[in-house]
Amino acid sequence: MARPEPKILVEHTLDNTDIWQILEAQQIYVITYRGQPFDLRVVNHGLGVMKFKYKRTTYTQLGTCLAQIRRYNKNFNTEDFGYKTV
Repeated sequence: MARPEPKILVEHTLDNTDIWQILEAQQIYVITYRGQPFDLRVVNHGLGVMKFKYKRTTYTQLGTCLAQIRRYNKNFNTEDFGYKTV
């Protein structure tokens, strides 16, 4: 089954011929920890400098959201991660 054609809200062509499109989302899925939204930060210690990288916790596709929840539950050895729809 093919993915349905998205509704384009705004379209913009850049100088390098890339086309950026803002698409309408059906729902937004927010990953939660113990029922509350959260931010996830990764700290890298490289060459004596701490670098921070923030991971996504909101998704427009349910399958991607569920895959991340499975990874987080496995990595943190818990079942406290879930999702809410917005």
